[in-house]
Amino acid sequence: MTWSVAGGLVMALGPGKALGQAADPPLSPWIHIAPNGRVTLTTTASDMGQGARTGQIQVLADELDVAWDMIDVEMAPDREPYRYEGRLYSGGSHSLRARFRLLREAGAAARALLTLAAANQWGVEAGDCTAALGRVTHAATGRTAGYGDLADEAARLPAPARPPLKPRDAWRYIGHGVPTLDLVDKTRGAARYGMDVRLPGLARATILQCPVFGGALDSVDPAPALATPGVRRVVRLPAAVAVVADDTWTAFKGAAALRPRWTAPPLRLTSADLAARLAEALADPDLAGPIAAGTPGLVEATYEVPYLAHATMEPMNATARVTADKIEVWAPCQNITELRKAVARALERPLGQVELTVTLLGGGFGRRLKNDYAVQAALIADAHGGPVQLVWRREEDFAHDFYRPSARHRFRAVAGPDGLISGYAVAGVATNDEAGEGADAAPYALAVLGNLQRELKVGVPVGPWRSVDASITGFGRESFIDECAHAAARDPLDYRRALLGDNARARRVLDAAAEAVGWTTRRPATLGVGLALFALADTLVCHALEAEVVDQRLIVRRLVVACDCGTVINPGQVRAQLEGGAVMALSAALGEAMTFTGGAADQTNFDTYRLLRLKQAPPVETVLLETPRARIGGVGEVAVPGVAAALANAVFAATGRRIRTLPFSAAGFSII
Repeated sequence: MTWSVAGGLVMALGPGKALGQAADPPLSPWIHIAPNGRVTLTTTASDMGQGARTGQIQVLADELDVAWDMIDVEMAPDREPYRYEGRLYSGGSHSLRARFRLLREAGAAARALLTLAAANQWGVEAGDCTAALGRVTHAATGRTAGYGDLADEAARLPAPARPPLKPRDAWRYIGHGVPTLDLVDKTRGAARYGMDVRLPGLARATILQCPVFGGALDSVDPAPALATPGVRRVVRLPAAVAVVADDTWTAFKGAAALRPRWTAPPLRLTSADLAARLAEALADPDLAGPIAAGTPGLVEATYEVPYLAHATMEPMNATARVTADKIEVWAPCQNITELRKAVARALERPLGQVELTVTLLGGGFGRRLKNDYAVQAALIADAHGGPVQLVWRREEDFAHDFYRPSARHRFRAVAGPDGLISGYAVAGVATNDEAGEGADAAPYALAVLGNLQRELKVGVPVGPWRSVDASITGFGRESFIDECAHAAARDPLDYRRALLGDNARARRVLDAAAEAVGWTTRRPATLGVGLALFALADTLVCHALEAEVVDQRLIVRRLVVACDCGTVINPGQVRAQLEGGAVMALSAALGEAMTFTGGAADQTNFDTYRLLRLKQAPPVETVLLETPRARIGGVGEVAVPGVAAALANAVFAATGRRIRTLPFSAAGFSII
């Protein structure tokens, strides 16, 4: 059985047993109901702390009409028809956006089947029965039955083709706050993350990887590590050496005793040369674009962003057990399908032998879409001959990330007689080949006249970082809109309103942020306010930021986030995503940057890669708006890309100085 929603998504979830209690056969592809009435939702969303599973429960609870706390969640296995776009993964703000309609239809269909099963048992019309909070009732006779009593018979009935969905005014949970799933366990330390996996006979391991990207292990003397009490084995890998021990701390000590010799590749980046290389590449005539330099009315500016680390709270880790006919992996991961494939390739085994259990994730941000740590755990367990839990030291975590790429982008536009632009052209050089995907003009009524991108190969591994391409190009796009407004001698708010055309929804979000921050309030000369407006993942977000600059001291006083994601499922979780994303983006804008010398990372822990400190974080105010007829949007990504531009625009308003290269600390500011 499959369920379809707009956009061609076809998915069916649910044939496993629900905690050993679910009815057989299952009631629907998504849903199992046990005899005691508890419901199990089989989900495809990894839990990274964003609350997506709680939101899914709320949606299902409303359409199924069952108390939300009667629903349990289990992870879907990696096989058809569970995959979305050919794979089972969590990213791109898809967790609720791609499943909202699907969950509603599944819940409505199950409710219809349960109602029909009750009507058949009682010999009455289904239309005379009602389903509510886990029970079906026939008002005329007073008969009632719980979902658990009806599930087995309901599962054998043909599913309705188009089950009627509840109107918004009948929703009990969507749009309201419920406690986040597993919140109590997480606050008590009882929730099980990757590092909490325990198996009989489990050994612990850590790893030393070649400090230069693309290098390899030449040789290593295992004796110093093996002399450490509790160390069991030293395992050589192509570009790393692992130490297996009785416990993690002993593995760390054993690894610290090793002095491996490495071979280095010819391509080795030194960051002191990177800015010049990006600028030289961007000056190539092939990237000139359709708007020529020197065109009358031309507005032009170039922006640059650095490499960024993911710096998840939980360092990379995975647990593996390898036997003759099975490879078992326990890992906090975002990309289940690709992880299984990567492990199978590395151990030269059939894909069907790889079984993956997805644990809770102590942060993802795109880092755990990569699978290097799980492959290493499987290789080490295979060499060790028993179950092994691999935990990276924080130094390895920083020095062997898949970083947010560094990039340089040039924006050009020609202003008309009224100072407005009708479009812009962008050219960029990035240390990956896809950074231009975030350079579109939405939600403005502008044309992207040209989007030329080039990759600069420097040998540093890159990957998705929260909001992906929009975090790379967004700083330039929204700073450039402000620069166009300044060139036209127009107020940045009014200028943006004019560029939106007839997009009333975007204008409402823009105005809400401006009003909340007090855009028209008279401020001292040292205070400035800036805006940045974005459309991403079917959501509109506007950041409004107030900053104070005294000499070179920079203080962010206020940060407002106005958001319209169509329908707000759980207001508390949406606010948490907006707040967390904004603070993460502010941290990156103010002081974060990865640099490299001779192909090796310069920053290897939080003493040199400084995240935003508590005293530096401003209050974050959120304004939630809804457009019920719009498609539901995601909120995990869109809270990020506008913050750096809003800060740059606020600093310009306060000082007249335009910052076009991140982070702000590199421009000589002292972050207070």
